[in-house]
Amino acid sequence: MESIFNWIGNEIGKSSIGTPGSGKESRRGLSTRDLVYIAVLAALWIGSEDILGAQLHAMNLPFTGIPLAAIAVFLMVTGRVLVPRAGSTILMGIVVTLLKVLSIGGVVLSPMIAIFMEAFMVEVTMTVGGATQLASLIGGMLAEIWSFVHPFVIQPLLFGGQMIVIYQKTILAGSKMLGVDPANVILIILVIIVLHGVVGVIAGVVGWRFSLRAKRVLSH
Repeated sequence: MESIFNWIGNEIGKSSIGTPGSGKESRRGLSTRDLVYIAVLAALWIGSEDILGAQLHAMNLPFTGIPLAAIAVFLMVTGRVLVPRAGSTILMGIVVTLLKVLSIGGVVLSPMIAIFMEAFMVEVTMTVGGATQLASLIGGMLAEIWSFVHPFVIQPLLFGGQMIVIYQKTILAGSKMLGVDPANVILIILVIIVLHGVVGVIAGVVGWRFSLRAKRVLSH
């Protein structure tokens, strides 16, 4: 497994290392420590997906993707600050996707695409903006919003004409959560999107601040 990590890391992981929060980068491959960070954070991510996700779905709570995506954002931002190299977040997403295949015993495209796209959002913003607080909160916001948009985009492509069903369930769940009439469609959609965005921003900032402290502790 480590040889696979090293190969992927040498292919896509050649960017940054610098002082915490600086966003400065130097070109080099992933070290063994980097791979350990990615593997541990990926394991925590898939653990939250499988354990917490199962509990939330069993409780039949609406919008269970919000806390799950927030945890993912926290872990991705933490990983990117600890391993500030282009491709490290995508690598984490790939590892989580592979672990997802193992945990469910087969290939289920929808959650795999969701995981990869969340990693892609954070990867792009933190490659362009560096391992900074601004890039972390933007990446977190985009990844969290994607968790809401994902079913509307991907599931109809994979399973056919289910968008109306997904739309109706979303509106009904939103109206129940907000205590408003389901006819207030625009209000419900806007509030849900803003809620996802705010949670993503918070998760990104918390992950960035936590990772700076972790980096200082681990450097000693």
